Amino acid sequence: MVKILLLAMASLVAAAGQLPRFREITVTRDVKMGYQLLAVDLNGDGRKDLIAIDERASELAWYENPGWQRHVMAVDVPRQLNADAWDVDGDGKLEVVLAYRFESSPERSVGNVVLLKSGNDVTRLWTMTEIDRVPTAHRVRFIDWEGKGQKVLLLGPMVGMKARAPLNDDDVPVYSYQPGVWKRELLYGNLHGILHAIVPVTWDKGRREQLLTASFLGLHRMERRKNGELKIKQISKGDERPCPQCGSSEVRLGRLGKERFLAAIEPWHGNQLVVYLPEGKAWRRVVLDDAMINGHALAVGDLDGDGREEIVCGFRGKGHRVTIYQASGGKGARWQPAILDNGGMAAADCKIDDFTGDARPDIACAGASTANVKLYENLGK
Repeated sequence: MVKILLLAMASLVAAAGQLPRFREITVTRDVKMGYQLLAVDLNGDGRKDLIAIDERASELAWYENPGWQRHVMAVDVPRQLNADAWDVDGDGKLEVVLAYRFESSPERSVGNVVLLKSGNDVTRLWTMTEIDRVPTAHRVRFIDWEGKGQKVLLLGPMVGMKARAPLNDDDVPVYSYQPGVWKRELLYGNLHGILHAIVPVTWDKGRREQLLTASFLGLHRMERRKNGELKIKQISKGDERPCPQCGSSEVRLGRLGKERFLAAIEPWHGNQLVVYLPEGKAWRRVVLDDAMINGHALAVGDLDGDGREEIVCGFRGKGHRVTIYQASGGKGARWQPAILDNGGMAAADCKIDDFTGDARPDIACAGASTANVKLYENLGK
């Protein structure tokens, strides 16, 4: 099914500019409950394919661009929840780390963490090697602390081993693994409650990456110094209501020209889309939307090519929709919403990337209760 989307609420003020038109393409309706997307080139043809993490499936599948044929990578991987990809062994092919058998209670969660490696034919089953087992293994991300192309794997459980809902009153660790060795090492152990997001970002100029985290304690930024010391700075406490309606759930780094901003969903699985704007050494919190139910999908990218990035945000609950927010003020104090998908996508995750090779950023989203993956092709203005 293909249709042109004329963005609702898109009568943007002049300062914001006009958003592109988008063509909606259904990649698949075969997922049972979409949770995460990875946009990666698996077959080396220069096009970004999609790996769809389906938390109710026992097969891990990827969809080949441009026809979106489905290929099974792994079987017997129930309750899959998160993955990331990197060329671990330097052979020019991506490997994938997958966390599965997730449950939110530590006593019921196995938390398998495995390395998947393809053979000569990436459309056939990949080999699977177990790295670790971490109850409630929730996020896996590769990060390049030094900017030298040598990434390590980070793993964040959702809660600590002593946590019990609803407060989950226990510290949550972030673990680190050196590829090839795969020995679990503690990176940081003092986040608390629920750790929902670990996000590598290029904070400064250059290629060195830092880590943003979103938890019951709000937003933190972590930097690995050249001497190995980990520098940690709290950006915000997030939503300051009593837990479990507290803190932050998702975070992304964006830029309006030379100025940074942070986009966040707050509190955990929350109702608010929030923008943080730099104000001296502090950050000013601006709520853009407080009517979401189970907010989960968040992406940032320059959709119209003006050097100022937009926010794409979606929620999974009743009335689900995906909305684009465009800054209409010079410093990002005001943002104008435009609905991308109203009712057809209960977005758990969205990615912004060029999927069609026309140098325009497109949007791909995975749906939870809508059980689908869609591509929104950027057609320009």
